[in-house]
Amino acid sequence: MRIKLCDQYKTEREEICKKLIDILKLDANQSFILCELDDDTEKQTAILNMKDEIQKCFACSEISSFKPNFECKRPYLNIVRGILRKQGYVFNGSSNVIKLENGESKTTKKYFIFRNNSII
Repeated sequence: MRIKLCDQYKTEREEICKKLIDILKLDANQSFILCELDDDTEKQTAILNMKDEIQKCFACSEISSFKPNFECKRPYLNIVRGILRKQGYVFNGSSNVIKLENGESKTTKKYFIFRNNSII
């Protein structure tokens, strides 16, 4: 019988999650703002470059960014959300209004990431 990826690659899966969280550079509240991630192409590229590494340790058929011929508006966010949830992290979003330098307000999402210890 084949060994499940979650049993076979426990430490590698945790390392991937830590890399993703390091790329996001969470603030003191364990959160990040979506519009800042949307504007940072280096972070997006770093996340998307991890796809091969992720596929070795995770079953990715449920994550739309890994499906061929599937359009995804924010594949980098889809990868982060899908992988962290598979490892027992809770990924919650809430609406947030930020002030821009020119004085205007912009509505965006603020995502909080924390570990759900009851799952693990």
